[in-house]
Amino acid sequence: MVKLTEEVKESLKGVKNIFLATCSRAGVPNVVPMGAFKLLDDETMLLSDQYMQKSLSNMKENPRVAIAYWGEKGGFQIKGTVTLHTDDQIFKEDVAWVKGIKPTLNPKTAIVMKITDVYMVKPGPDAGKKIL
Repeated sequence: MVKLTEEVKESLKGVKNIFLATCSRAGVPNVVPMGAFKLLDDETMLLSDQYMQKSLSNMKENPRVAIAYWGEKGGFQIKGTVTLHTDDQIFKEDVAWVKGIKPTLNPKTAIVMKITDVYMVKPGPDAGKKIL
């Protein structure tokens, strides 16, 4: 696992949507926009699932995922492995957090992503470079 730098953490602030990429065991990719996400600590993100079908199925088969985003302070691609929570304390905390943001949303799964790699996405000679 890696620890996010202040630059990466700052770049996430104000980002409204990230894009989550998953892949089935058979190699079928899927990408979805997500608005319910947050850092739990320097090594872990929480993604809250309210609507997923293909992505959730993919994560059950293959826990390796990637997210990408771009905001006012730049952006990065972050890769990691996920664990899915549907009936434990992590899920209960996810439900409370999401309901506090928008009471009409109904989380189905709390997705905890352990960060393994971070890559540059901004244009230029370092585009695609692994930084963590």
